[in-house]
Amino acid sequence: MKKNLLKVLALAGALFLLAPAVPAAAADSQPEQPAPRQEKQKQDTEKPKKVKAVLPKHKHTAGCEKTQAEPVLLVCILDRSGSMHSLAADTIGGYNSFLAKQKAEEGKAELTTVLFDDQYEVLLERKPLAEAPELTAREYFARGTTALLDAVGKTIMTTAGSMEKEGICPQRRKVLFMIMTDGLENASREYKREKVRDMITEAQEKYGWQFIFMGANIDSFAEAQSLGIDRKNAMNYEASGEGVQASFQQMDRAATAARRN
Repeated sequence: MKKNLLKVLALAGALFLLAPAVPAAAADSQPEQPAPRQEKQKQDTEKPKKVKAVLPKHKHTAGCEKTQAEPVLLVCILDRSGSMHSLAADTIGGYNSFLAKQKAEEGKAELTTVLFDDQYEVLLERKPLAEAPELTAREYFARGTTALLDAVGKTIMTTAGSMEKEGICPQRRKVLFMIMTDGLENASREYKREKVRDMITEAQEKYGWQFIFMGANIDSFAEAQSLGIDRKNAMNYEASGEGVQASFQQMDRAATAARRN
């Protein structure tokens, strides 16, 4: 009897020592339930980041709604940094093809064209599309580094600022920004990414302005999102003549849709 009792106690002790290992093994094979609930609770309590108002202040009034809608403004922001050297002729040809197609469209429109590397040059500013000259090698030649943020920030600010000075309601103006680059930002000095993102977000939400982003040699979808542009409005293009042509074809489709709708 005593021996049997000792055997029972020994067996119980062995089971006691093994017991902690059983739940641990079970935990490894089953998902932890509390974690998702905690994450969901965290997401529910997080407030969306407030976008800073960074564009020129515009007081929208009833008078704005009574004004006639302005013609569509197309804004081309084109990279001409040194890495575009082998694609310069294709870029000139693609831009001119885009220009010809848009001139053939019915209705009025205006065009702003900006070239950038580590310098910033405005070729056209709100020029009637019918009067816009073709691009040539005198204006477009590759050089320098890529100050993408400065180019985008300056162009948005200039566009909004000129409208405010002239009493044009930005909400009554349909504007399409088309950004084309073949590399990542590496030279901006005036604008930080967060400020440009706030500017683009504010322009989209307050004014209904549209933005598309086309890039080569980069993840264009991630880059666009970092600037506040929806990934559905981004495009990767191949750094080749065919790729450049494809990007200008995309610009033409977007511009045509903006003008017709």
